[in-house]
Amino acid sequence: MKIGLMGGTFNPIHNGHLHIANAALSEANLSKVIFIPTGVSYMKQGVAPSFHRFNMTKLAIEGIKDFEISDIEVTRPGYTYTKDTVSELKKSYPNDSFYYIIGTDTLFKIESWVEPEFLFSNLSFLVAERGDKEAFEKVDELKNKFNADISFLSCDFLDISSTNLREKLTNHQYDEVSDMIPEKVVNYIKDTRLYDELSIEDIKEMLKVDLCPERYLHTLGVIAMAVKLGKVYGADIKKCEIAGLLHDCAKSMSIEDMNAICNRYFIELSEEEKNHHGILHGKAGAFYAVEKYGIKDSEIIDAIFTHTTGKPDMTLLQKVIYVADYIEEGRTFSPKLNEYRERALTDLDSVLVDILKDCIEHITEEGYYLFPLTQETYDYYKDKSLLTVD
Repeated sequence: MKIGLMGGTFNPIHNGHLHIANAALSEANLSKVIFIPTGVSYMKQGVAPSFHRFNMTKLAIEGIKDFEISDIEVTRPGYTYTKDTVSELKKSYPNDSFYYIIGTDTLFKIESWVEPEFLFSNLSFLVAERGDKEAFEKVDELKNKFNADISFLSCDFLDISSTNLREKLTNHQYDEVSDMIPEKVVNYIKDTRLYDELSIEDIKEMLKVDLCPERYLHTLGVIAMAVKLGKVYGADIKKCEIAGLLHDCAKSMSIEDMNAICNRYFIELSEEEKNHHGILHGKAGAFYAVEKYGIKDSEIIDAIFTHTTGKPDMTLLQKVIYVADYIEEGRTFSPKLNEYRERALTDLDSVLVDILKDCIEHITEEGYYLFPLTQETYDYYKDKSLLTVD
């Protein structure tokens, strides 16, 4: 068979992608086209979660003859490299030929991809033509350099900007994108609020539904303390507020639901973590914040992820959230808290060490399982002769 491969972030998939794939199918006499949404791209940051992009792509090609979808990249842990994808596909289709479908913008980037020599040796390329003289010159250059097999498609190029689409979707201008994005995809984006930029007040209103009243009051206390500490140490105040607001966003979830979120984002869990609500809600919450509340900032996500265990060499925001969660004004479980609150304003790291020590002692005394990362975090910070804030 002659198999077309249509890779991309598809953030979101639009009619331009489908138009090019259709042209390749007919002009190159392909047997089928496989759409391959990227997982974690090393070349693009801040894209929508991979499972959302996979779902949108699946909806877009639903019912279209000779179009298929593969999860080969979204289920692969770590960064996504096309050379790995091609290597895996060749094992599944050892007697078939692959034709990678690209636009001319990608044509000028291929040499920066991992192992371009391998790609040119194992793929033919079909390029959506824009009538660009530089593109023809680039093809000649690649043919001479890599003995590349590159052909142009004669289809008209639908010049649709994914960036502009996301801006319109963020502003709920759905009517303005209806002729550029399949209807099923638009409805999916509406239902999931995928590209919404929620205000802090929006998130608060949503959290009132997700959390019980007591947990919500604790959350407000963490926000106040995180902002207070952030101002003292020069942290980004908005990030302190959002991370504090969402640190416990998964707290009311069942173990089953939290594990499901971690599975969707390929978070590796130990058997102890899978069954420990107190630890698991941090990891699940980090990606629930992505999934439901539209958080894209990796620093905020990391602060939520580590707020239950800490980690060696934490960022300032991670320290602020970890400490704020323990010492917020609503907490009354320890006579040490007032002293910690006062000292945290002048020596955040020493309070961090004391909190870790208290947690380890409590876990040990009660006979609970001590998660190795908490011990590693304590060992890392207690052994530093000079603790400095990032």
